[in-house]
Amino acid sequence: MRVSIISDEISCDPVTAAELAAEWGIPHLELRSFYAARAPRGMTAADIRLVSQAAAAFGLDVPSISPGLFKIGLEDPKIAEHRGELRVQCLEMAETLGAEVMVVFPHMRHEEDPDDAWPDVVVEDLRETAEMAAKYGITVALETEKPCYGASGQSMAKLLDEIDRPNCGANWDPANHYAYTGEDFRGGYEALGERIVHVHVKDHAGEGEGRPRVVAPGEGEVDWPGQVRALIEDGYEGLMVIETHFTPKVAASRACSRALLGMLRDAGEAIE
Repeated sequence: MRVSIISDEISCDPVTAAELAAEWGIPHLELRSFYAARAPRGMTAADIRLVSQAAAAFGLDVPSISPGLFKIGLEDPKIAEHRGELRVQCLEMAETLGAEVMVVFPHMRHEEDPDDAWPDVVVEDLRETAEMAAKYGITVALETEKPCYGASGQSMAKLLDEIDRPNCGANWDPANHYAYTGEDFRGGYEALGERIVHVHVKDHAGEGEGRPRVVAPGEGEVDWPGQVRALIEDGYEGLMVIETHFTPKVAASRACSRALLGMLRDAGEAIE
């Protein structure tokens, strides 16, 4: 199984992130933030090369990026930037890093709006993004997240059907799915099936206590051992990317790494 971690979950300094990921046995990094900004915002060509060089210095690579593209409401004036210069910059950064996957969000919705009733422009934006990404050889992975359209596995499957592009699939996050639906991973996972091209790994706990929080995989309500087995049995070939989301960053990311690697080893799965 290919295992990665979002670099800024360890440190916003790419050298420190790469050093610790390598020490923990994580072979890949996903770039999300570079120091104070979400990449590629504010980055120079030299900054992007620094990320690649930092990873390579510790025997790692950067096969995926999460630039936050379209994590924005349709009424926000900055939506034009996401459709224009920022989208091109994201694709060019992915190309420079050698990244094969770009995580994208299916636009933020009003809280009262259902997650499976998106306006046509959402499909148009995402279809166009996939078509642009195809020219770079990049796969677009749409994330399941509560504030966005396609928040559940089932609604994401419907959205992908409408986009209907071969290089556009799901970034499956079972914890996000659970936080939104309260459901076991299986329904959403089975609805998506082979359209899952990327996986984010974290766990969700404390719902019954009224204090929902993120915890290491295996410590919350998501059946991570079952999800790991399902991915292996179904021949999943994409990345499993640790998204720690709690603090202190280094200790928390170390704990998440140990938990996921332990589950994979218990399942007899080699780490790639």
